[in-house]
Amino acid sequence: MRISNVYVTSVYVIYIMPVVITGIFTENVCKFDQRCKCSNLSIAVYCDHKNITNDNIPHFPKEVHKLFMRFNKVMIIPPTTFNHLETLIELDLSWNRLSYIEEGTFYGLSSLKTLSIKGNCLNYSLEIPNDIFKPLVSLTHLNVARNMLFYTDREFHTFPSVFLTSLNKLQSIEVDAGHPSLLFRFSNRYLSLTHLTRLKIDFCWLPSVTNLTFLYLPYLEYIEMTNCKIQNYDVGTLPKKKKIRYLDISHNRLNDDNLLTLMQDLLLHDELQVLKMTNSFPLVLDYNPAYLTSQLIETKIEEIYLNNNSFIEIDGDEKNFMLPTTLKVCDFSNNKLGKFYFGMPYLSTLNLRNNSLGAYLSSERYTNSSKTELRKVDISNNLIYDLSYSMFHGHVKTVKINLSKNKLTDVTFDLSHLVSLKELDLSSNNIGGISSQASMDTLHKLSKQLKIDLSNILFNCSCKNLYFLQWMNANVDMFIFKHKYTCRFDNNDVVYLTNVNDIVKQLEKECSSHTTLIICVTIGVNTALVILFAGLMFRFRWKLRYLYYMTRHKYDVFKSIQSSPNYKYDAFISYANEETDFVVNDIIRNLESDDNMKLCVHQRDFIPGEEITQNITNGIHQSKKTICILTRSFLDSYYCMFEFNMARMESIYSRDGQNILFLIFYEQLRPQDLPLVILELVQKQSYIEYPNDEQGNIVFWEKIKESLV
Repeated sequence: MRISNVYVTSVYVIYIMPVVITGIFTENVCKFDQRCKCSNLSIAVYCDHKNITNDNIPHFPKEVHKLFMRFNKVMIIPPTTFNHLETLIELDLSWNRLSYIEEGTFYGLSSLKTLSIKGNCLNYSLEIPNDIFKPLVSLTHLNVARNMLFYTDREFHTFPSVFLTSLNKLQSIEVDAGHPSLLFRFSNRYLSLTHLTRLKIDFCWLPSVTNLTFLYLPYLEYIEMTNCKIQNYDVGTLPKKKKIRYLDISHNRLNDDNLLTLMQDLLLHDELQVLKMTNSFPLVLDYNPAYLTSQLIETKIEEIYLNNNSFIEIDGDEKNFMLPTTLKVCDFSNNKLGKFYFGMPYLSTLNLRNNSLGAYLSSERYTNSSKTELRKVDISNNLIYDLSYSMFHGHVKTVKINLSKNKLTDVTFDLSHLVSLKELDLSSNNIGGISSQASMDTLHKLSKQLKIDLSNILFNCSCKNLYFLQWMNANVDMFIFKHKYTCRFDNNDVVYLTNVNDIVKQLEKECSSHTTLIICVTIGVNTALVILFAGLMFRFRWKLRYLYYMTRHKYDVFKSIQSSPNYKYDAFISYANEETDFVVNDIIRNLESDDNMKLCVHQRDFIPGEEITQNITNGIHQSKKTICILTRSFLDSYYCMFEFNMARMESIYSRDGQNILFLIFYEQLRPQDLPLVILELVQKQSYIEYPNDEQGNIVFWEKIKESLV
């Protein structure tokens, strides 16, 4: 099996970088061997990356307390190498090529407390002596991880526990564990290690963890099993002593059922202080608020990390709203949250970075607490265009707020409660300037203690923004990373705001000469707009009135309105009061009584209590056709002409241009007596004249029925 690229990369990041940093601060070359660096009095010796082999291991002075020989080429350590180092308390042999440990290698190291042989090539099939660690009577911390378990002749699932039984004082161990297909559990020899409270599984492959996995590790208080490929978590997995204080189960692939089981297990561990579940539930979208409230309320939880998952909403309900009073750190960064809301009067740090809370936080808060203990709040990279005005009310102890990498265009939210604020990060937003006088006044009051980051922002260098730039110039010491501030003039020239004072003076000179011109242009433009608006209102008065009544009828008038093919009425009858007898005695009798048509007649079908204009608009809209009984009284009636124009608008805007108007000339009218819009319809032959003879009446009513069908 070959070592993965991720594995090699992690080795260099975790171990080489600290070595480089260490080398910076240990400048003295050791007198006993120039390959090594020593601290004062040779208490700590660093011999990392020196190509040391079995044959050229330095002879270390006996006063050494800490010895680091990482990243060398030692394969076997001669037995007498460390025998004289009676005061040595820490020995790090990580990332050598050790394949075997000879008997006597650790003789004389009775004071050693920390030993690391991580990242070697120990071949357990070479029969390493079982009591190899017996001389280490003071050892409390042991790291034997990454020792190529699967590359030997025999396959080992973890470091052989037979080597550990003599380590009576061992408190912490870092080992490899697991198998891709077999169910793994730690050996019963671990029962003798009664002081072992800390376990870190480094190279880990545990597809399933059960109540047998830690059965023989009953004293554990700290468990770290990250990147273990865990896909199944059974009830009772955690040790039965119920003393877990720290659990890190990050970077696994658990599902909803596993999450429920895990949280039920944790109910029994009332000493729990830190819970890390980073990137543990990549496919779980809903996080039950009870997991964060009632199921942890009996614990001593102080920190919880659920970042880098896929949760979309976490919203406390009536039963599960208040976070535990002991909780100080809550991290839900790098999820997909669109909503987050809890009571958190005692929380100290809230991290909601890189979610999708912008729309929610524009009108809501993440807490209802009138007073909080929050000191650090991070809601950066959340697509925030605006924040609720009261977002930070009650945040009197908050010292750091991160709002960077959002879409904010201004600072309109209330800052008056942030009396302890020391850091405000607004970098990488779209803020052209701050328009709120209250915000500027609040920030000015905090100027002696507050540092604001406005880097990677393009400000507006214009007369409109002059007041903000003057304020910025007066409080210039409050801003950090000023070399990253840029400003764009009206001619699109962009400059760096390295000297705000010069920019302000330039703008003051330019803006003063344009004041009169701006006033005149403004008056002229406003006058022209008023005239234009009045003209448009008159030109489209009937359309606007139609849209108004349709809106009240709950139709979306800003889209093309598509009417239903089924209408309540076959026709809306528009007539003056003088023609009431004709409508009642002739029209209703011939069309409704004889042919079962349904007509809308205002005296009968209008809804009592409704405005007459609304009744008219609704009736026309609910009728297939509109029949107008044209007489001189009709032309003189305001409401008759209103009905005619509303029907005309209905044809244009609701019926895709289809004509729904049908005119009946009940009286003889001259063309010059008719409005132009009626004449247009007459020219299209959308009319009929009422006859006065019996034979003509028969044809007349047949024509009417034909037009309605």
